[in-house]
Amino acid sequence: MQIAKAGSTRRIWDRREIEWALGALITAAGLYLHWVNLRSAGALWRDEAGVVRIATLPTIREIWSNLGHESCPILFPTLLRAWSFTVGGSDAALRVFGFIGGLLMLGAVWLTGWLFDRSAPLIALGLLALNPSVVRWGDSLRAYGLASVLMLVALATAWRFARAPDRKRWLVAALTGVISVQCLFQNSFLLLAVCVAAAVVRIRCHDFKNALAAIAIGVPAAMTLLPYRAIIREAQDWSVLSQIGVRPALIWTNLSDAMSPTVPWLCWLWIALALVAIARCVKGLRVMPSGTENATNSVALFAGTALVVGLIAFFIFLWIAKMPTKVWYFLPLTTFGAVCIDAALANWPARWPLWRCAVAILALLCLPGARELISYRQTNMDLIAGVLDERADPHDLIVVHPWNFGVSFDRQYSGPTPWTTVPPLADHRFHRYDLFKAKMILENPVQPVCDQIATTLRAGNHVWLVGDIPLSQTPPPQIQPAPNNPWGWLDDPYSDVWGAQVGYFVAMHATRGEVIPIPSPNSINPLENVQVVSVVGWQEPSAP
Repeated sequence: MQIAKAGSTRRIWDRREIEWALGALITAAGLYLHWVNLRSAGALWRDEAGVVRIATLPTIREIWSNLGHESCPILFPTLLRAWSFTVGGSDAALRVFGFIGGLLMLGAVWLTGWLFDRSAPLIALGLLALNPSVVRWGDSLRAYGLASVLMLVALATAWRFARAPDRKRWLVAALTGVISVQCLFQNSFLLLAVCVAAAVVRIRCHDFKNALAAIAIGVPAAMTLLPYRAIIREAQDWSVLSQIGVRPALIWTNLSDAMSPTVPWLCWLWIALALVAIARCVKGLRVMPSGTENATNSVALFAGTALVVGLIAFFIFLWIAKMPTKVWYFLPLTTFGAVCIDAALANWPARWPLWRCAVAILALLCLPGARELISYRQTNMDLIAGVLDERADPHDLIVVHPWNFGVSFDRQYSGPTPWTTVPPLADHRFHRYDLFKAKMILENPVQPVCDQIATTLRAGNHVWLVGDIPLSQTPPPQIQPAPNNPWGWLDDPYSDVWGAQVGYFVAMHATRGEVIPIPSPNSINPLENVQVVSVVGWQEPSAP
């Protein structure tokens, strides 16, 4: 009997060795992808440039008053500000800030694996470490990556309280909850799920006092969000420009890209694993006699409950916000979900534990495709700015369209040539939807741009069209001031029509045009792959 026991112990040790080796291997591969992203991402694109400009405003008061133009609370801009003033505010220095955030993500996944099961988190690493969406958007200069890290820490500290409640662990869980919601508003919905999960674990043990204490973990975090009420209320005045309601097809497209951008069918693996984790949670719902506890079932119950409530709460957030979803919106949810799945399935099934290694191996097989996606530049606006610095004359005119490209152009271009967006806005440091909304109620807001183009072309100078201005001699549609059109207050249709109006004006009056080649060492992210057209000469259009 002793010999059999020793052999059994040896087999378990071999399995653990394999898991730790695979975990180390996939972590090393993840580090490599983060390094590739650091070398490839290049200049800041418009969303990143906007939050950096807010973070580096002259005073904290100005940062606070302009938070409504960003999608995050004060913590992330404050950290960016500290980094910019101590390390540097160049694009390269800020990319290092994002790179460190990516490394913290890997560390947070390992932390949760250790606290939940004292094991290598192979499932979570397989789903996250080599996921190009996690690497690219987690390392981006937005709050989503750091918010995901802080949410995982909040998940782990809440589990420590649920497993063995005491005052110190409650204070740590409450503090991490406060920090996580101060990084991203969406984290408050996931924190609610964490509190519910901790309460369910304590209820299963007939510990109703600490179940209430678990729910109360989120109270300090909720209270710290109260000062943002005025900012959110003010932002609602212009957020209507982007609200399209809940569109399941768009949500699914972006969620599946967040889960598996390289191999589309892997999103079904996510779903299958989530369903099995939820089933494990349901099995753990059996109420334990007072004073007894099964650690494995408790972990599955906690993680599965957090997963279910987190999914419901996060989609309630999407329903409330009514915003068009993007891939990076789902980063906190996917990282949270992957860790919950890993925790719920860490010791299941006991007779065939090596299946978790298959998830890690499958992720490693996707490494070449992941590297290809990571090697994209985020924008070519810096390259365009360099070309215009060399070729544009101070008497020329630069026209940028759509208007939100002006945020990245404002950061990258420092030449003497005057420039404007379509329509002209007074401030391009960050996304001023309030200024754009004020233009939407005007009768003909692009007329000043057309007048500037006419003056420049008549003088024999060049007009440089940056972005997506369609040059066509087909008359564009005529529209009414907002909201007296079929699309109401949505901003994109107005911007498209105004860009077409400027393109029609140029096509009818300019005599010559040239597409300017913008060479790039690697491919450009399609979200900001900008072209430049130079036009010159003036002619009066012939009568119909």
